[in-house]
Amino acid sequence: MVSGTAKQFAVGYDNATNAITLTSGNVYTAVGGELSKGDGKAKTATATVSKIYVDGKETPFTAYNIGGNNYFKLRDVTKVFNIGVGWDGVTSTITVDTSIGYTE
Repeated sequence: MVSGTAKQFAVGYDNATNAITLTSGNVYTAVGGELSKGDGKAKTATATVSKIYVDGKETPFTAYNIGGNNYFKLRDVTKVFNIGVGWDGVTSTITVDTSIGYTE
């Protein structure tokens, strides 16, 4: 969604250190299945134990591991990268806008 914008970022994982890295300005590389439809079955979420680094600095995020994948709160990610995020209650739609900054 933010790839190709001034606020794009890459996501990486270092298995040896169990660390997730988010790097500003780099292109996101898809690993496959990011937007796959779920199977409709309930899943168990556990708090992510991986350390999370944004541009080399350890950064606290609320993140969960579900089925071997890590999930972050959208507001946490948009806040750290200063990306506008909103909610349209009429259409029940989340909006993401890289042309504006994050607001609480």
